[in-house]
Amino acid sequence: MDTATARFYQDNAKDIAGRYESVESPVAKYVPLAFVPGGRVLDIGAGSGRDLAHLLRSGYDAYGIEPTDGLRTAALSAHPELLDRLQAASLPAPGLPFGGGFDGILCSAVLMHVPDHELFDAALAMRALLKTRGRMLLSLPLSRGEGMVEQRDASGRLFEGYTAEEIQLLFERLGCRCIGRWNSDDALARTGTTWYTLLLELQATGSLRSIDQIEGVLNRDRKVATYKLALFRALADLAMHGSKVAVWHADGTVGVPLMRIAEKWLMYYWPIFASSRFIPQSQSEGAGDAKPVKFRAALTALMQPYREQGAHGGLSAWHLDWESGRLSPEVQAQLKSTLRTIAETIRLGPVAFSGGALDTGTVFEFDRRTGLVILPAGIWNELSLLGHWIADAVVLRWATLSERFGYRQAVTSGDVLPLLLARPDPVRATMLARQAYERAGITRCTWSGRPLKQRFVVDHAIPFALWASNDLWNLLQVDHQVNANKSDKLPSAQLLSDRRSAVMEDWEVLRAAHPVLFDRQATQLLGSSPDDSPGWANAMFGRFREAVEVTALQRGVERWSI
Repeated sequence: MDTATARFYQDNAKDIAGRYESVESPVAKYVPLAFVPGGRVLDIGAGSGRDLAHLLRSGYDAYGIEPTDGLRTAALSAHPELLDRLQAASLPAPGLPFGGGFDGILCSAVLMHVPDHELFDAALAMRALLKTRGRMLLSLPLSRGEGMVEQRDASGRLFEGYTAEEIQLLFERLGCRCIGRWNSDDALARTGTTWYTLLLELQATGSLRSIDQIEGVLNRDRKVATYKLALFRALADLAMHGSKVAVWHADGTVGVPLMRIAEKWLMYYWPIFASSRFIPQSQSEGAGDAKPVKFRAALTALMQPYREQGAHGGLSAWHLDWESGRLSPEVQAQLKSTLRTIAETIRLGPVAFSGGALDTGTVFEFDRRTGLVILPAGIWNELSLLGHWIADAVVLRWATLSERFGYRQAVTSGDVLPLLLARPDPVRATMLARQAYERAGITRCTWSGRPLKQRFVVDHAIPFALWASNDLWNLLQVDHQVNANKSDKLPSAQLLSDRRSAVMEDWEVLRAAHPVLFDRQATQLLGSSPDDSPGWANAMFGRFREAVEVTALQRGVERWSI
């Protein structure tokens, strides 16, 4: 505690204790919500002993620390039952009072007296006192009625203006999660003074937050190939655009099909392997070793029939044939072989070793019975919430790593980035949609309802710039001017509701024209085949609307309406 503040409490201990004892505890009502019945709880800054005595009466195995001699004396005088349960100690370095290992910590009206340069140490010390899943109930001023001079009141006490958001972030960085917040008036009825109370839970002592685990793998793990980066990019893509692939388990883990990850890898590595110059993807390839990455030969063979059919080794032509079910038997067999090889590389490489440099150990497991890659639900949640940022960061690190591997070949990250960002050309997919609408008879603009003639455009409902999705369900028949007005905005919630039937009518047209392609793409959005549900269009519209709303919220995209 700040020296001047400690002196004030010592000099005025009797009066202060009397004021505290004259009112009910302002945090008592939160105690049953915060701490498990009978739990071992530490009151940091016990003051007059009022709150500590309340904890004891409520059946908790409660203890307290208080740095001020006068307040400890007053506390024992008012509450003799606190004898042997109250020690002299203070933040930021209280040690391990009563042996530590507490289920809960109460810290009411204390942290604002801790100087800013000591706050982190104080928070770290509090974390060390808790068991895993232990909770902290913290109360600090939301506003102060009296004037402050350099963060001190008229009595010289330090009052740091820590906001609730600042304190919450501090403890979240140390592995806690905020599970409650309340605002309240001042128990002593001081004009203009209000308080906030936070309830925080320690997720795991000695462990990292999920986002820190991701960063730890990307930054600290040894990388002799680009595999770990490719794995996290694939998981981020699936979490953002194909979240229904996730299988949630009761033990706090999520399973993702290995073959879906392998399909993503095929798309990522195709442009790299199709490049006219050799781009090493492992340390051994860069050194000229005769041992290439495990699946390079298989993927190169798969690419061979398409090499002359457009950019990046015919990626767009191959992708459309694959999704439409038009691959020749020979290419289909080669595809299965390639995916098996990629899947084996993923299983034996990044799944087995990601996180090896972390104190928490490896991150993934593989379930042979189900074919699922198993990861903590917390990591999946972070990928779902921050996937677009994580994917972008991974692409940049991938380009940099490729440059390091390829320095002998004079490869630069600038050479690699366009290859990592390459996607199937939207023109081929939009042409399929246009032909389907023309054959069915163009009727009306999906967004405006205006009659359409021959001059119409195929609109990406979720803009290509946001999702890079050429799936048929995302391609609607739209008036040329309406499409120009929409540009790269997302349709408003009201417009989606108003035009629900029109969107589903477009899907019926597209599915009738390209049933294999539409169903394959719809399955990725729905998580199940449209054939499995008579009401597939309604179910799919729900997922479509969810995709729009989540994208708008996470990416801050402007909404649009007619």
